[in-house]
Amino acid sequence: MLKQLIVIVGIIGVLVAESNPLKYSGQVRQRYEMVNKDFSDTTGFNNKNYLRTRFAVTYKSEDVMTFVQLQDARIFGTETSTLKDGTADALDVHQAYFKLNHLFRMPLSAKVGRFEVVYGPQRLIGSVEWHNIGRSFDGVVFNYTTKFANVDFFNYKQVEAGTIEDDDDFNVRGAYANLNFMKGHQTQAFAIQDNKRMTLGGYGKGEFGGVNYEVEFAIQNGNVSDDIKAGGMMYGINAGYKISGMTLLAGIDYISGDDSKTGEVDEAFNTLYATNHKYYGFMDYFLNLPVHTGGLGLQDIHMKLSGFKFSGHTVNVAYHMFNADKSSDTFGNELDITLVKKFADNVKFVGGYSMFMPGKLKAENGVNGNFVYLMTIVNF
Repeated sequence: MLKQLIVIVGIIGVLVAESNPLKYSGQVRQRYEMVNKDFSDTTGFNNKNYLRTRFAVTYKSEDVMTFVQLQDARIFGTETSTLKDGTADALDVHQAYFKLNHLFRMPLSAKVGRFEVVYGPQRLIGSVEWHNIGRSFDGVVFNYTTKFANVDFFNYKQVEAGTIEDDDDFNVRGAYANLNFMKGHQTQAFAIQDNKRMTLGGYGKGEFGGVNYEVEFAIQNGNVSDDIKAGGMMYGINAGYKISGMTLLAGIDYISGDDSKTGEVDEAFNTLYATNHKYYGFMDYFLNLPVHTGGLGLQDIHMKLSGFKFSGHTVNVAYHMFNADKSSDTFGNELDITLVKKFADNVKFVGGYSMFMPGKLKAENGVNGNFVYLMTIVNF
């Protein structure tokens, strides 16, 4: 046993040496939540503690990069025994990939394995960092870079059916391009095929005269199923202005709903693999679109204030007005207040309070929904 311990300590000493090309990183994140979202005055808050632990190893050279990240995600008290239950149901390889650069002596790279994917502002494909597990894809990305464009060509495997033919597999394929049209402005174009549905669109971001703008749009065609065609659309428009270290922003996000009169076409836009928590209110009533709107679509008119400093805290405030695309009734309004406090260089506290004031499409009794959380993030 002593010899084994000496060997282990020796290996660790070699790994952490300055000359070693391996780099280590990690994060422990704990979040306490108090949730009351059912619009009932007879139920109280449901309290939960979430814990996410990540540890990663990175190797990087001029031509090769390798990244492996282990993750354990859990809710306090869900294991059946403090002594006997070591199942760690959500222990997984969150990311494990290699990246090869300068393929064929060209500005071409290949990334293969399991990894997080973030494109644009994450309205269609994002990592969902708020989630206790987060999203990863299995697949490959080829990147081609010139001074005019930076383009990803990707193929992700969502479902491997395991049948003799590949017709039952579910793949997500496409291209996402960053185009260098104007200095100081981002211009992106994309085509995403998930199974038999195609999503086409573009994204732009920049500044004119001190006003920041962001515009994104997308349309969907192809087939939702064998009998139903896709015909949805989405757009987001935001304008912001910075003053005294703060940013004032106003905008609208639109998700089309389904027209019941056109039975062969589904006009309800599907947000695919988006980070919807980032956009449609922190209470997460609209995570799965179009399911969470009943196919009625969504119109989110919002105002946001970020960067306000108060007693060593950074305060962010957002107010949403949620309307339906295919109904004159409303879903309701939501207020989100977030406080961020830096405790140390690698430690920060994030707390928040949200209140949802339901419209007729959400509840009839007028009881508000409430959400309170306190999160501690430690990076190393």
